[in-house]
Amino acid sequence: MPPESEEIEDRVMPEKIPCLDARIKDHLRFTSATTLCDRRAMVNKLWCHDVVQKCFSQKQEPPQARYFTEPVAQRHVATWFLIYRGLIFASWLVIIVCAFFEFGSWNPWIMYDKWPIYLTNWGITLGLAQAFVGLLLTTRRWRQQKTLDFDPRNITLGSIERVYWFLFVVATNTAICVTITYWGGIYDSRIHNPDPLNMMQHLCNSILMLIDFCVTSIPFRLRNIWWCLMIVCLYVLFSLIYYLAGGLDRFGQHFIYRILDWKKPLPTILLCIGEAVFVGVIHSSFCFLERVKYQVYTKIGGNSIDASQLPGAQKQAEVV
Repeated sequence: MPPESEEIEDRVMPEKIPCLDARIKDHLRFTSATTLCDRRAMVNKLWCHDVVQKCFSQKQEPPQARYFTEPVAQRHVATWFLIYRGLIFASWLVIIVCAFFEFGSWNPWIMYDKWPIYLTNWGITLGLAQAFVGLLLTTRRWRQQKTLDFDPRNITLGSIERVYWFLFVVATNTAICVTITYWGGIYDSRIHNPDPLNMMQHLCNSILMLIDFCVTSIPFRLRNIWWCLMIVCLYVLFSLIYYLAGGLDRFGQHFIYRILDWKKPLPTILLCIGEAVFVGVIHSSFCFLERVKYQVYTKIGGNSIDASQLPGAQKQAEVV
């Protein structure tokens, strides 16, 4: 090669090196950014998978059966608690009798055939059912503990306790949902009266369930959210079938609730989705409030309460 060629090549090479350097740096930056994004996506995916697995896939120990018959932070069913359970059942019985016969209404519409179509009446029926089963279990426990060899830890979680658990969780969620939805989206002062019956059906229902929630030891778990969603789906399906069958409300309108009008399918479907999300929020809130409840009782009771015996203490490592 001639010396002139070598000299020209030597002058070109230093100019090529910075270009190559820049390309290599850009490539490395792109590769690094892509790898970082991939790692973040992988971490987020694994984290979400872990949360979902803990909430819904991981097998959880069933709650102790004694929690369904004991007040919070107590291992003994006193006579006052048995009386309390009887008063709660009596309150629900009064509400459902007044609702059926419309006692306490300023403008009664005696239409017994329309009574089962309203979600409000579904809710108070669930409230009465859970109060009745709770009274039965508490009465049985109160009698059993009179024996000398009785140990509450030996009580087995049977089918009655499981039914009571389901009824209590669903009745609590339904009561709060009915109260908020009624006063927030259904109540119309032109056609509805704030009479004693209306207050019993749409306010006292939630008050009774909140009192029961604060007094009893019945656990709430996030994975049981499908219990509440099942009631929503059943009622939505019922309302659709009722509409297709030509059913009318007690005022002669072709719907059960004005906001649940299947003649307007898109708004109705959106409402149903919104209610399902709302039910999930309510249930999640009760799962959180359960922990707060046990912390408050532990703080108030101090050393007189055995924290290891609280249902909430067994779930500190759990998501719910």
